[in-house]
Amino acid sequence: MTGLTAAHHLQNHGCRPVVLEAGQRVGGQVRSRRLGSDVVEMGAEAVPLRAPGVAALVTELGLTDSMRHPAPGRTLLSSRRGIVELPAGVTPVGPTRFLPTIASRILSPAGLLRAGLEPFNARPHPDDVSVGQFISERFGDEVGRAVVDPMLGGIHAADLNTFSLAVAAPALGQAVKKGDSIVAGTLKRNAAGWWSRIRHRSQRSGPRTPATATWRHGLVTLPDALAEGLTIHTNTRATGIRQVGHEWVVEVTGPRGIGSVAVDDVIIATPAKVAAALLATACPQASELLLQCDSTTVATLVMRAEPTGHPIATAQTWFIGSAWSPLVRQVTNLSTKWYLAKPTFRIAIGRQGGMPIDNLSDDDLVAMTMAELKRLGLALDLRNYVVERHRGAMPQPAPSHRKRMAQLTTILDGTGLHVGGAGIDGAGVGTAIVAGHRLARHITSKEENS
Repeated sequence: MTGLTAAHHLQNHGCRPVVLEAGQRVGGQVRSRRLGSDVVEMGAEAVPLRAPGVAALVTELGLTDSMRHPAPGRTLLSSRRGIVELPAGVTPVGPTRFLPTIASRILSPAGLLRAGLEPFNARPHPDDVSVGQFISERFGDEVGRAVVDPMLGGIHAADLNTFSLAVAAPALGQAVKKGDSIVAGTLKRNAAGWWSRIRHRSQRSGPRTPATATWRHGLVTLPDALAEGLTIHTNTRATGIRQVGHEWVVEVTGPRGIGSVAVDDVIIATPAKVAAALLATACPQASELLLQCDSTTVATLVMRAEPTGHPIATAQTWFIGSAWSPLVRQVTNLSTKWYLAKPTFRIAIGRQGGMPIDNLSDDDLVAMTMAELKRLGLALDLRNYVVERHRGAMPQPAPSHRKRMAQLTTILDGTGLHVGGAGIDGAGVGTAIVAGHRLARHITSKEENS
């Protein structure tokens, strides 16, 4: 999605981009498939409309009127008290509202007391740290295990002890550097919001933009629309990059055999390790930085199945932390979320530091997942399913990742080589769109200034 967005932007600015796609179709981790008569998502599930520039791009492509939005629904959480409803205000980096968290009893009295001491444990962190270190120092281990790990793990397949805090929670950047109390800041914001609502209770606000969307034919509608009018070579893999005079020559292999493409600028929007291999000769310094970017393999299993007496039958999402399962991170009831007629569930499998799944066959992976769900209390009568791997596709940015990527940008500045994608910018369709526009602007601004 990063490279496709960049190519679309460049074409709109008079450039003639050529897209090399190693797969059979464009879209990267956007993978829509059919399960019976329904379209289901095996990668990203929806586009975040509130991410910068996303709604504008959807409008530009003429896709606004055909959008579909998810139904509201309950979110569940595995906890020390069993499966409970997620307390209001809980986020991947901790709670923003404290009374719901206290009332839920997902923390023990000792855990609550330790978390409440956060204002006294706040201290500056001028350098990036792991989410686990930060949460443990500020709130105690129990908050990480009970609240942060299930959500951050569910979304990013992350290990708290190795995942960058700056990537997970960029909005906390200044507070973390200064050593400001997160609890005190949250209470202050909540009080200000309450007072603002009291003052303006007679004023009606306009309708809010829905948070996420997809389309009847699947999320692939978005990359397909971006691809219209572009020169795209599918099943074509870049194998090397070398400089000849003022041009870059990209060596490729594809349906027509081995060849090359000469261009002024190269955008590499691949997994970080692939980008590192491509840059090994063209820019060894950049390659070394990219080799430090870690990732993990995950998989998606979507199935038709009848749940037997489980809360997820009437809820929407169930987050499962690593303390409860080394394999299953999240269960989504697609029937309640996307108005499907038949009971359909999407299972997110695999996590950093969890059970390795790279070498399992599809049959073994499905059997192991079904057994794990049964152990967790969800017995499903499996009827039909599709499963898909995402090998090394989920980025796991370590502390100081942002600093290393800033160094990467400095090294590549002015060379005509540009690198982006999930391993560099972070996972998600919204992030990919933002990154694509950023990479394209590097090229168009150079053209305008020359």
